[in-house]
Amino acid sequence: MKELENLSDIELLAYKEELSRKVSKYNNIQTARKLSMNSLFGSLGTKYFRFYDLRMALAITLSSQLSIRWIILKINEYMNRVLGTTNEDFILASDTDSFFLHLEPLITKVGIDTSDPNKVIEFMDKICKTKIQETINKSYQELADYVNAYEQKMSMKREALADKGIWTAKKRYILNVYNNEGIQFKEPHLKTVGLEVIKSSTPNFVRQRMKQLIKLIMTADEDTVQKFIANFKSEFRKLSPEDIAFPRGVNNIQGYSDSRILYKSGTPIHVKGAILYNDFLIRKGLDKKYPKIQSGDKIKFIYLKKPNPLKNEVISFPIRLPIEFELHDYIDRDKQFHKTFIDPISVILNCIGWKSEKTFNLDDFFD
Repeated sequence: MKELENLSDIELLAYKEELSRKVSKYNNIQTARKLSMNSLFGSLGTKYFRFYDLRMALAITLSSQLSIRWIILKINEYMNRVLGTTNEDFILASDTDSFFLHLEPLITKVGIDTSDPNKVIEFMDKICKTKIQETINKSYQELADYVNAYEQKMSMKREALADKGIWTAKKRYILNVYNNEGIQFKEPHLKTVGLEVIKSSTPNFVRQRMKQLIKLIMTADEDTVQKFIANFKSEFRKLSPEDIAFPRGVNNIQGYSDSRILYKSGTPIHVKGAILYNDFLIRKGLDKKYPKIQSGDKIKFIYLKKPNPLKNEVISFPIRLPIEFELHDYIDRDKQFHKTFIDPISVILNCIGWKSEKTFNLDDFFD
């Protein structure tokens, strides 16, 4: 730390950039190795693989199931013993090689001041480093002895410490993280897994607003969330088609094309929009001014209100929607707003019983 204090601002920025490159490099390396190992496992269960052996594939799958179920059982035993409960389940969720532990009952029993998140996180960090980690290490040694393993190779380490979490489905969740693998954040960091906010198929502008809204969901009340949605809806209506259209990659345009009816039944909506775009270019005499969409191109597609000059509900375009198409006034912004923003966010809101906008019933009339 003293060495960093002696660095100038320019040197600190250069050092930060160097660290960022190293983080990216080693993260790519670990991801590549993980993918390689997963590929090898998958290959073992494929009969066309040279070293195919179904027994090996089954052994990997079953041993993995045993390992995670074993540690969940042992952690629950420990928590029940400490809290004086019987057969309570303290595991919020689990995956192939991880689990989420609910520590609130233990925090309450110890009497930690929950009004100070830092004290809570500090306690969680301490208990995970000591008692929970000791239980994990001891339990996996017991498992190794039980199965007569040549050597104990199982290990787990604590990742995120969070005060709130929302699960919409398996491998789809949000955590309000204060500490991740020992790194303490000044402000809580949102960790999202498997949700639309991190999907490239969501318009970038919408994705940014989703991140802001999810942070509000984690920190504010339902009324504040509803006001944010209402304000963004007003903002959304003023955005250009390029800002709110779905980004996609398009392939097999020829395979889905039909000389008689333009596109075949079952054509994906963005491919349909691409075929309609190419046809409209010709009909408008713009095929010399704008290039046609080709298979392999990156495009965007957007919904249209009917009736419209295109006589269809969707149009795709490469970079810009040509002004000569005269379709800007027919953009179905309400449908686009629901498809890009409300539908994905409602999946999260439904989990906590919130609505995207205020609703009134007969009881409200008498209040």
